[in-house]
Amino acid sequence: MSEIAIEVAIGSEWLDKKGDVINVLSIDNEKGLVTIEWPNHKKRGTRTVSIQKFLSQVKSIDAKAEPVKEDTAKPGDQFIAIWVDESRRNFGKSPNLQLSNQDWLERGMHAKTVKFNIGAGGLPPEVNWEDRCAAIAMIEDKPARALASILLWGSDTNWDWSRQFDEVVQYLADNMVERCNKDGRVAPQACRHSLLELARLMARMVLHFELYELWDVYTVKGRLQFSGIEVNVNTYSHAWLTYQRHMTNDLFDMVVIADHCVSDYLQQLARSH
Repeated sequence: MSEIAIEVAIGSEWLDKKGDVINVLSIDNEKGLVTIEWPNHKKRGTRTVSIQKFLSQVKSIDAKAEPVKEDTAKPGDQFIAIWVDESRRNFGKSPNLQLSNQDWLERGMHAKTVKFNIGAGGLPPEVNWEDRCAAIAMIEDKPARALASILLWGSDTNWDWSRQFDEVVQYLADNMVERCNKDGRVAPQACRHSLLELARLMARMVLHFELYELWDVYTVKGRLQFSGIEVNVNTYSHAWLTYQRHMTNDLFDMVVIADHCVSDYLQQLARSH
């Protein structure tokens, strides 16, 4: 742990996989945790993650950027690339989707008795309603609670989290439609998607690609084909990419909401003891 601590210094700056700057606020060497923030995205607040997880997701700010390669892929090439085992290993590891108290929550969830195989498929896991599980249950915002549940239990193949996934997708899509209405934006011409359908497909893409960290695996054309979005690449890049970015920020805001609720619960728990 001491070797890792030398590499990560308080006040040092790093880049996440999207090239956004990350500042290191504090380091707990005994617990192996690091607290970080995105100075250019204050709404994300701070995150506390394990040092090893942090180092696996960032690169030095002094690292040279890779040259942009011309997109010469043939149709279908992008579907050759991702191994199932690799995508599963990446699930939920995006630093943008880390709850501040996620390590505490995960220790409690997976150390206790958790039954995933009873009842109808798609139901939330039945657990002993102890402190850590109650912290998630107390998140009043339903989409934020759904996202937090996915981040904590989604890697368990015995749990069907499709209902929680659809709940987050619907929230993101509704927000996009509302923004489009304010902007006077309608579905692109010569497109078979309605605005609502396009918003839902884009929301599914944003959530799926962020959960599995697929952004660097596919080209823009590949992302659209993978997600079933039948929009010209240039049209998407010029007219719809900004709404994709809004969706991504909405997703990060949901993590902040969940963080606040869990932190409030922890404070209540500390006072009660």
